[in-house]
Amino acid sequence: MTSDAPLSREAVRVLRGLSARVGALRRAMEAVMAGTTPDHAKWVAFKSYAKSYNEMAALYITTTKDPTPTMYNLEKIKSSMDTLWPVQKEIFDMIYVDVLTMDALLIQFDTGKTASLSELQDLLSANLRKVIFARPDREVEIQNAIETLLVGRGYQKAVDYDRETGKFKFSGKEFIPDFIFPTVGTALEVKLIRERAHVSKCIEEMSADIPAYLSKYADILFCVYDLGEIRDVNEFQEGIAKQPGVRICVVKH
Repeated sequence: MTSDAPLSREAVRVLRGLSARVGALRRAMEAVMAGTTPDHAKWVAFKSYAKSYNEMAALYITTTKDPTPTMYNLEKIKSSMDTLWPVQKEIFDMIYVDVLTMDALLIQFDTGKTASLSELQDLLSANLRKVIFARPDREVEIQNAIETLLVGRGYQKAVDYDRETGKFKFSGKEFIPDFIFPTVGTALEVKLIRERAHVSKCIEEMSADIPAYLSKYADILFCVYDLGEIRDVNEFQEGIAKQPGVRICVVKH
């Protein structure tokens, strides 16, 4: 930070949202790194990741006045068609290091609440697939699996979380969250994508849910379970995760 002046409440809210976006980008890049795609095709989205990182770095710098994050000159980065895979990987690795650095910079703004949200998001991202043994047909199957994870992690129902409670109205319509986490003011909504048409429908539903849930809760976390229809996870979640107070994790079957 270049100044010791405290950030405004709105700035802290922006940084919380930014923290979620950085975490989502980090997980997307780690999924690429852990994947089995051959090297000649594995790193081709490197420039897309550079663009996403640049947007986040610019927002961080504008909000905090801290010039620490690296910025990339995208005009000087060649496309995947004009670069060999070792160069693509080298750039990808540099971006990944910068994403980790920004993640660390954002820790100084953590309030404990953000840490709890990150723990919940990481729990779902890392473990949800492991407790779903058959191809699910209904969202309730995903909800049951999530509750299994919560109980296994030591969450107590009616204390740390609750399920399908907290009904409220917004613009004349009733909403019932799939899960609520009262101690951190968070609602969790589950979405299941079974076919290609559900992708755009899911985005529309989440966009409609956001203003309603943020009128009642400080944050909303969407857990999207995908049966193989989302082609670009980063692109799918980027628009949603940009909004302050909104987080999203995509789990592939």
